[in-house]
Amino acid sequence: MDLLLKLRGASADEKKRGVEAAKAVIDRAGITAEEAAGGFFAMEAWDDMGFPEDEEPSEAEYAAADVWGEAHIAALEACCAGWPADKKPVAVELELLMYPEEQLADRNTALARLRAIVAAKDGHSEASNKVFMLARRVAEDLENARDLVADVTVAYTRLEHSCFDPREPVEPKRKAVLDAIDALEKATEKLAYH
Repeated sequence: MDLLLKLRGASADEKKRGVEAAKAVIDRAGITAEEAAGGFFAMEAWDDMGFPEDEEPSEAEYAAADVWGEAHIAALEACCAGWPADKKPVAVELELLMYPEEQLADRNTALARLRAIVAAKDGHSEASNKVFMLARRVAEDLENARDLVADVTVAYTRLEHSCFDPREPVEPKRKAVLDAIDALEKATEKLAYH
């Protein structure tokens, strides 16, 4: 499986270098990217549960989580090689590339797909993950994008749940999602993907 590196201000070539370095670490460990990420997520889940003894990750998951961490370090070093010290970030974001249509969409395509999903929504489909990924993609280069992405996803969730009560009007919820998408679009007008 491919990896996706996210780092505001990094060029496409720098991100590619970072991904290649991360893959090299994972390959040297003799595991897959899915196994490395799975180990990390097992550790995170255990932490979220409060470290119960009967849910402790296995030794293999611990080892895989270490590889995932090492892959992040290698990605950061390779991606930011040559950057001035005061511009180097402390971390990069690595993701498994599971939904390339959403995770790699350019801004205009992502906005169009968001609007198409909302227009097609009849109260009975599940596209929340796609909506979240597309909204994140649009907002990728924004400094504080969390609220804008949350506005889109929360509004979409309300639209999605409108099917539970047939008396609940759908169109005001659809308009709320479209308004949130419009706000996201406006906030990102001056940004361009690398």
